[in-house]
Amino acid sequence: MVVVEFAYGEMKKLVNLPKEKMVALLSELGAPSEYEPEVDKIITELTPNRPDWYSMEGLARALKAYLGKELPEYKAKKSDYRVIVDPSVSEVRPYTVCAVVKGLEFSDERVRDAVLLQEKLLATLGRRVKKFGLGLYPLHAIRFPVRYTTMKPSEIRYVPLGHDKEMGADEILENHKKGQQYGHLLKGHKRYPVFTDAAGKIMALIPIVNSAETGKVDVDTKDIFIEVSGMEMQSCKAALNILVCTFADMGGQVYEVEMDYGKERFRSPDLSPKSMALDIKKVNGILGLSLGEKEVAGYLGRMGYGYSRGKVSIAPYRADVLGIVDIVEDVAIAYGYNNFKPTIPDFFSPGKTITEYDEADRIMRGMGFLEAKTFILTNKERLEQIGAEKGVVEISNPGTADYTVVRPTLVLDMLETFQINKMKGLPQRFYEIGIVRDGKKSSKRLVFGIMDKKIEFAHARGVLQALAFEKGFEFTLEKKPQKAFDPEVSCMVVSGGKEIGVFGKISGSLLDKLGLGFEVYICELAL
Repeated sequence: MVVVEFAYGEMKKLVNLPKEKMVALLSELGAPSEYEPEVDKIITELTPNRPDWYSMEGLARALKAYLGKELPEYKAKKSDYRVIVDPSVSEVRPYTVCAVVKGLEFSDERVRDAVLLQEKLLATLGRRVKKFGLGLYPLHAIRFPVRYTTMKPSEIRYVPLGHDKEMGADEILENHKKGQQYGHLLKGHKRYPVFTDAAGKIMALIPIVNSAETGKVDVDTKDIFIEVSGMEMQSCKAALNILVCTFADMGGQVYEVEMDYGKERFRSPDLSPKSMALDIKKVNGILGLSLGEKEVAGYLGRMGYGYSRGKVSIAPYRADVLGIVDIVEDVAIAYGYNNFKPTIPDFFSPGKTITEYDEADRIMRGMGFLEAKTFILTNKERLEQIGAEKGVVEISNPGTADYTVVRPTLVLDMLETFQINKMKGLPQRFYEIGIVRDGKKSSKRLVFGIMDKKIEFAHARGVLQALAFEKGFEFTLEKKPQKAFDPEVSCMVVSGGKEIGVFGKISGSLLDKLGLGFEVYICELAL
């Protein structure tokens, strides 16, 4: 969850509502809120699907639309500002989009809010800087044209934000807080991406940290330069639009920047609204309602959309709208979930007992194993623990940072099952049959695990032998080191000359990391 908190008095300047009404309306919108009288603040909990609400201005914008007030049209003025993108960045972080915002009035509170907005965007939409990083720079401190390029680590020296002495690139990655957090994104590259201005000043090591000389925004800053740089152009553009629209709501004026990629040039940001066709019959079919076109248009207006003759206009800050269902969901919110009347389905579906089990279910239950069922989605951070994060299939628009990729193995799920049940009695014996996605291929696998104070190798191997006998296949174990397993007891299961699975004892270091104080054996097989 993303938490946004703001002073009620500040929000009241933007939307003049009693605090009880403000809390109620935010909750109706899908942003559950509560008022804390001790600090005179409203605290709102958000799911990651509405990054445009990560600021007080974003929530105020949503409230105004919900109350039927007209929203501003966001536009960027022409300018001569130019950013040159060197082809060398294609090897490390290939995309960037930029903008300039002038006429801002920063206070200590607004500087803090701007920093928090950046951090929330990076943690969710940016997937902890893997998809993109971003930076704000006082405009007066830099000279155009700005260049996005790469340099050898030995060539990069500047005073990073938060420090008072010059540091080299490798020193920043090793000793700076941001370098320790995100330095792994640059490992293995011979050249690192940087922003430099026309005077040759290094503005930032991307995506690590800004320069203290050119990248510190404070209460005296009136005009800012914004860059969003990363691995996906679409994500970069979405983040930039959210930022510039937020600063426009703070009273700033947005200016375009020419992005010069050599063979391609375009102006950024693109604040033109997107258009999507909407079938009213489909809306009613999904929601089970009988709304007229005028009613749908009214509900869309309350959620910040425009509508005319079957076309929906989507604001530039709405990074979450990917298809018709997203728009239908907003119609449902504006209609009011409490206004939907429960009904009995108009079709009959007789229930029946599930009798179809895999043969492996019968075998594992016969050996005293309990069945586990876990989610097919996980994230790379978890998979890194067992060295299985490479080549996974990523979700294009995940609802939470916890579930961003399709699992390529069941080993991690078995470990997490033991982690959840570690306070229960011993021994523990679980199995699971599930689908994994390894690269472009989906497959069905079985995993079983045993956790106890002490487990003999022969006992764990005996379970595999019994399973093989019942399933009618022969196997051998061939030693092969793998990150999750103890080097001395890490094996591939080979049958018919092919690797069909893994078998081994989980390493002590991984058990310590997971808080498991017992021995664990795990075997995973293709079915």
